[in-house]
Amino acid sequence: MSAPVRIAAVSFEHGHQYSYLRAMLDLPGIELAAVSEPDPELRAQAERLLSEGNAGDSVRIHASHSEVFVADDIDAVSICSANVTHCDLTLAAAEAGMHVLCEKPLAITLADATAMVRGCAERGVTLATAYPVRHAPPVWEAKRRLDSGELGAIRAMSLTNVLGARPSGWFIDPARSGGGAIRDHIVHATDLMRWFSESEVAQIYCEAETLARDIPVEDTGALIEVFDSGVIGTCDPSWNRPPNWRRWGDVSGRIVCDGGVVEFDITDYVVRVTSTDPESPYQEVSFASSMNVGLLRDFAGAIATGRPPCADGRDGWAGVACTEAAYASARRHEFVDVPRFRESPPR
Repeated sequence: MSAPVRIAAVSFEHGHQYSYLRAMLDLPGIELAAVSEPDPELRAQAERLLSEGNAGDSVRIHASHSEVFVADDIDAVSICSANVTHCDLTLAAAEAGMHVLCEKPLAITLADATAMVRGCAERGVTLATAYPVRHAPPVWEAKRRLDSGELGAIRAMSLTNVLGARPSGWFIDPARSGGGAIRDHIVHATDLMRWFSESEVAQIYCEAETLARDIPVEDTGALIEVFDSGVIGTCDPSWNRPPNWRRWGDVSGRIVCDGGVVEFDITDYVVRVTSTDPESPYQEVSFASSMNVGLLRDFAGAIATGRPPCADGRDGWAGVACTEAAYASARRHEFVDVPRFRESPPR
């Protein structure tokens, strides 16, 4: 049996890190070696979680991220800082020979995303993008059915990834977040459409406004995405649901195929399949499992075996490219071509 992957949780500025920390404590293939967080309140919250998980004495607590990068007993890091610092922290980890799981969005500029992908490749470390939605059981089941061919070719896709009107702090500071709902939320829906269709986004049309609250970033948006395959997808990434909405948010989708429709909703833990087959016109399958556990299990497995993670740095780069195209489209009110990754830098 191989030794567990020793991981450090770097930054808790994005609250997803607390969920990842719980997953790390639950997985036998991972040993949580350290956490680092300069903010005393965020660090204290992490310490409380460690105590609740009976790990308070076995995990080192650092007030500086640099202390993690000089350690000689850490294999990998999970980075959940404000978006603007993803690049610097990822490159510091890569320089130290540590594999990286980076929270979405991978970066706030294509230049930073490119530097992260190339920097990790040059140093021989894995760069994984934290797209936990790929690991939600309803999404996995939808992917399985689409790949099986039972419903035929995909013809159209419509996804939502919305929140109530409540993001605050650095999320609504454009200097630290890189934008609002477009930056924060199109990445999950777009990634799933890329993954389902096995096709890249060629063009994007986007409208974005600040309508739900008086904040300095957009909270409402709508996108049309045209894929290389010719399939058209739509995306609602808005932060505009009422504060008393019955759920925190959602990631839901409807995939229309030649032979039927696949619908999923990760917050209702269900996949619905409508088929043109009169023998089985409708099926509903329910699930309940942690997508964060799936994400961390996949990351540790990629490190242990040397295989690529389910969502790698190039997948994160594609999300940044689509986001940049979406913002350009919203400014110009026209379709915009999505940039493509260059395998080697231009001379």
